[in-house]
Amino acid sequence: MKKFIIAIALLIGAQNVNAQQDYQFTHYMFDNLSFNPGYAGITQSICGTVLFRQQWAGFDGSPTTALINVHAPIQALRGGIGLSYLNDQLGFEKNNIARLSYSYHLGVGVGELGIGVSAGIIQKSFNAQWITPDQGTAFIPADDQSIPVNNASGVVPDFNLGLFYRTNQLFLGVSTTHLGGFEMNGLNVKNVHHYWITGGYNYQINGDFLLRPSLLIKSDAASTIMDLNVNVLYKDMIWGGLTYRLGDAVAPMAGYQHTLSNGATLRVGYSYGITTSDLGNYNNGTHDIMLNYCFNLDKPPVLQKSKNPRFL
Repeated sequence: MKKFIIAIALLIGAQNVNAQQDYQFTHYMFDNLSFNPGYAGITQSICGTVLFRQQWAGFDGSPTTALINVHAPIQALRGGIGLSYLNDQLGFEKNNIARLSYSYHLGVGVGELGIGVSAGIIQKSFNAQWITPDQGTAFIPADDQSIPVNNASGVVPDFNLGLFYRTNQLFLGVSTTHLGGFEMNGLNVKNVHHYWITGGYNYQINGDFLLRPSLLIKSDAASTIMDLNVNVLYKDMIWGGLTYRLGDAVAPMAGYQHTLSNGATLRVGYSYGITTSDLGNYNNGTHDIMLNYCFNLDKPPVLQKSKNPRFL
């Protein structure tokens, strides 16, 4: 009975807030590649990012999402390439998404514009056992074409486009995913277009503090989700901040970054989301973890030393 009441609360709460469409991460500023192929290689570094999110902890069947991004600049292609893999689970629904991205880089003003395209696959499955109260009088799920059969699954292609502009101080991105709106036969599921807008700015307050506001807007043209984030980086090492998802959650965050002896940068971040909708009564918050590693293949310049007989 408790699970039934929670499920009803979830459905009611979803009507009062902007329901989750595609996956979402509080650390979206470290995940531009998976929804915008224009980002591939634009940092001019080889980067790998791992994100993990457990939404509504303590809630049976709550969303759990894991993402891996890898991208790098390729001079021979005048741009960069990237690879994304995502696993998303919500109740008895499971999604696997794999995408290969290419971005053509073009100098524009003081920054660089990435014009990207990605292609991949989406695999969805329903690991469910449908139960009716009385098989003698109630309908049988298999007779309803809108309900998938037990353990049904499907695979469709996935195509995406994106533009991403970046300078030393700001970034702007516009993209669209799930082009074609392919329908999975047997699942009664159609992937609708999603539209993404992201942007951010780095403002140097003084020698120690860097202010980094950013936003992410995601829409399927029927409903829209907006994330607003402000965080402050201290001495290029420690950051703290807050994300506000309109009508849904408030998420404080903290992180640490370290530059290694080889010039590579390692970043680790954590965020705890506090649900502000009615669903907050039925869960213990949301955990969002980020791990990022970036490096360059260019070797550091070798210092040339010489002696002058006048200055030994």
